[in-house]
Amino acid sequence: MRQFSLIHGDCVEAMRQMPADSVDAIVTDPPYGLGFLGKKWDALPPGLPWAEECLRVLKPGGHIVAFGGQRTIHRLTCALEDAGFEIRDLVGWLQWQGFPKSLDVSKAIDAAAGAEREVVGSKAGWPGYRTGPTGPQGLATGRGLSNGSAKSRITAPATDDAKRWNGWGTALKPCIEPATLARKPLDGTVAANVLRWGTGALNIDGCRYAYGDEAWPGPGEDPGGRTVGGYTSSPVFGGAADVLRDTESHDLGRWPANVYACPKASRRERERGCEHLAARTGGGMTGTVDGDLKTGSGNERNNQLRNHHPTVKPVALMRWLCRLVTPPGGTVLDTFTGSGSTGIAALAESFAFVGVEREAEYIEIARARIRGDAPLLNRETA
Repeated sequence: MRQFSLIHGDCVEAMRQMPADSVDAIVTDPPYGLGFLGKKWDALPPGLPWAEECLRVLKPGGHIVAFGGQRTIHRLTCALEDAGFEIRDLVGWLQWQGFPKSLDVSKAIDAAAGAEREVVGSKAGWPGYRTGPTGPQGLATGRGLSNGSAKSRITAPATDDAKRWNGWGTALKPCIEPATLARKPLDGTVAANVLRWGTGALNIDGCRYAYGDEAWPGPGEDPGGRTVGGYTSSPVFGGAADVLRDTESHDLGRWPANVYACPKASRRERERGCEHLAARTGGGMTGTVDGDLKTGSGNERNNQLRNHHPTVKPVALMRWLCRLVTPPGGTVLDTFTGSGSTGIAALAESFAFVGVEREAEYIEIARARIRGDAPLLNRETA
């Protein structure tokens, strides 16, 4: 019986009301501590009190998957380790839609010197991003949202120092969001723990990448459509044919790796089930795919959205993670439910779900999305 429970409140307090050893897995997307869009809830990653309660409510051998920011996930990981978790791995969600928030060092040097740069050309702005003149730090200051036809100016370095540092910046393009995979200590051996508690292992066969699955970003198949073993010729590795072949292929696909590639949640996915909610300004476009807006970039915020949560995880990603760490018939806990992607994913995989969300503006969105995506639920408590 698939069922879900949504709790509006602080997750640490909510977990303190839960029995010990009562949850099979925790899959969650906590605040990254980056001050995202000025949101108060994103001031810090969760700390030791949160990690200690996660440890208490998980069954022995139970896993937690918790996302974090590239610059702050070490704090979350240390909290889990200090609470008593075994750090097992780092999982990376790969998506290619992030925008490099980089300072142009050459422009910044010219700006500091008060030097005027010569305009030598223009180029179309990236779809969904601001374009315009640069401010005192060499960052774009123009207003408006580029649809791919707007032009940004190309300028030449004016001073010798600017010429020396032309082409240098301060940030890489963000293509990965990391998640810590940790496990509560076992009750005896893995075999004994699995038999007693149903937890302690990963669902390898259930999470293999089918041949041709785009969630696997690595080497491709051979001309027959399957990997004979190990790496095969792939543009990722320069198309080389003399690559490692030391494993046998499997009927179900490749062994799951610690990466999963998929796009950000589309607007259609984000909004499903929320049709009855009031619209408000939120989100930011990062382009279109078959007319489906890709949102959540935090850029120009001029979309009327019913799901205005700024960091919606794709359901496909959360389904894979829930399936990886949760035994059949188990219960998934999300301590930072947000707009409900983990709940949708858990129920789609036939797990029970408990979600906790402190922010009132998101709890109704989560409830609407979960109900809209899983209309056949035969029990709900909230």
